[in-house]
Amino acid sequence: MRIRKRPGVAVTAVALLTALVGCEDPAGGAKGAGESGASPAATPTRAAVLDLPVRRQPSAAASALPESGTARFTATVTYASAGGSAVERTDGVLDWGKDAARAERVRRTPAGFPGSLADELGLAPGATVRQSFAVEGNEVAYRPRGEAWLKYAASDPKEFADRVDGVLDLAGDAAPWGRTLAEVLKTSSAEEREALPGGGFRYRTSVDAYGAHVALPPAVARHVGHGPARRVVVDLDREGRLVRAEADFGPLLKELHRDGELRGLTGLRVELALTGHGAPVTALVPATERFEAARTVLTPLAEVEPGACASGDTGLDHTGVVRVVRCGAGADLRVFGQRRIDETVRNANPEGLGDRLAAERCGRDFRAAPAAWTSGARPAGTYRVSGTERISFVYTGPDASARGDFTCYVRLR
Repeated sequence: MRIRKRPGVAVTAVALLTALVGCEDPAGGAKGAGESGASPAATPTRAAVLDLPVRRQPSAAASALPESGTARFTATVTYASAGGSAVERTDGVLDWGKDAARAERVRRTPAGFPGSLADELGLAPGATVRQSFAVEGNEVAYRPRGEAWLKYAASDPKEFADRVDGVLDLAGDAAPWGRTLAEVLKTSSAEEREALPGGGFRYRTSVDAYGAHVALPPAVARHVGHGPARRVVVDLDREGRLVRAEADFGPLLKELHRDGELRGLTGLRVELALTGHGAPVTALVPATERFEAARTVLTPLAEVEPGACASGDTGLDHTGVVRVVRCGAGADLRVFGQRRIDETVRNANPEGLGDRLAAERCGRDFRAAPAAWTSGARPAGTYRVSGTERISFVYTGPDASARGDFTCYVRLR
C-alpha cells in the first residue's frame, strides 16, 4: 500500500470544481531555565579542526559545535516562484550545555506566490507571519497568539506524534535547534578550500542528497530520495568554528518536478549563520510562563464537528491538528463537512481519485451548508479539503482502491 499525504487545497465552488492557484534579535537562552544561565566560554577548536585533513575539516567543525557552549544563529530559507520569493528567517540562541534553544521565526510571502504551493509549504500569500519557539532536549514549545505555550514532546503517544509530523525535528542533533545546514555537515566531505581575507577558510563540500533532507523544510524533504550529492559552501573562522553555510537546492527541485512534485517552486536556497560563540545568554522563557501539553488541547481536524471553528495557530505547517475555539476573532477556519471516501476501480490506476471525489462531495456540502458557516470564507466563495488519500492494489486481481477521511472547511482569514 502506498500512502500519500496532502495539505488543505483551496477549491472554488463552481459547477466544475477547480483548485485555486492563485526580526528581532533575541536576547538569550533556554526554555524554562530561570532568568539567567550563562554557559561556559567557548573552547578553541583549532587543534581539533584545522589540523585535520582539509576534506574532514567542515564535518569536524560541525561535530565540535557543542564546544562553543552557546551561539546566536540565523537560519534562512528562500522559496522562489514565478510570483515572487517567500523568505523564512529564524533568529535565535543556542545553548548546548542546557540542550536548549529559543527562536523567533518570520515568514514573508508575496501576494503573487502561488496559492496551492503556499498551502503545501505552510505559507500564507500576502502575509507576514511571526512565530516563537523554544526547545529543551526532545521537547519543542510554541507560543500561540495570547495563549500559553504549546509543548510537543518525544514522549507523546505515537498516534499524536504522527499527526504533528515534523515539529519535533526542530529539536536538532548537531545543535539544539534543528532543520539547519549544521545537521548535514557531519557527513560532508570538503572538495576544496580557500583562505578568507579576514581569516578563516571557505570550503565547498559535498553532501549526499538523501542526507540533506534533514536541513530541508518538511514539505520539501518528504519528496526527497537518493540522488547526486549536493554542494554546500561552508565558512570556518580562524579558530576552526562554523560561522556560515549555504546551499542552493535548485537542482534538486528539477528532479522533484520530473516526478510531478512542487512544480511551482522554481528555486530553494538554505543558509545558516552562527555568531557570538561562547557569549553568555539569558533565559528568554521565564519559569513563570504557562505551558500546556499540545496533545491535551489540540484536536485532529478530522474530528472537528461541522459548524465548529478552530485555530490553526499551533506552530505546525499544516492544519491536520487544530485547537477548537469559539467562532469569532480567534478562529482561523470553520468546518462544514466530513467525508469518508472508499472507492474501488478495476483495471485502472486510482491515484488522485480519492482527492477528486472528496473535492466534489465537499462542494455539495459547501452549497448546502448554512450561510453562517461559509459566508466568511477567504477568498470569498472558496473552500478547502484536508485529508489523506490511501491507495491500495490487490496483487491477485485487477481491483484497486482509493480510501481516506477528508475534512471540508473554509479559511476565515
